[in-house]
Amino acid sequence: MADVSVEVPSPLRTCIAFCEVECVVGCCGIDAVSTDPDLIEDWCHQVGSAAVVEARLQLIELIEVVEDRSRCVTSDFLNHRTHDEAARRELLDFLAALAAGLAAGDASVSGADTWRAGGRPRERPGTRGDQDLR
Repeated sequence: MADVSVEVPSPLRTCIAFCEVECVVGCCGIDAVSTDPDLIEDWCHQVGSAAVVEARLQLIELIEVVEDRSRCVTSDFLNHRTHDEAARRELLDFLAALAAGLAAGDASVSGADTWRAGGRPRERPGTRGDQDLR
């Protein structure tokens, strides 16, 4: 099994750092991070909708990499390595809990359902992609 090292970009990185309440990931890995939805929602309110949407997209990409069982995933930032199926499951469970918290926080920040089936952002009226048409 080939190793692949993943980076965790911001704003997802800043969300994870914000949720380091048990310890720090450099010491305890993902066990240091709380996936409490209220804490994640606090982060969402601090950074705003655009950062939350970007973090959710980054998380989707990260989950796709971790789900590929042909590779051993390592992350220096998360201090985690999927050396066996239990370690992969632990990381996937953590990422799923983070995704659920971000989804709830996104709904709270945006005040509406901004996501469509397939996990991609729903375009808001008057916009097309990143362009504001107003």
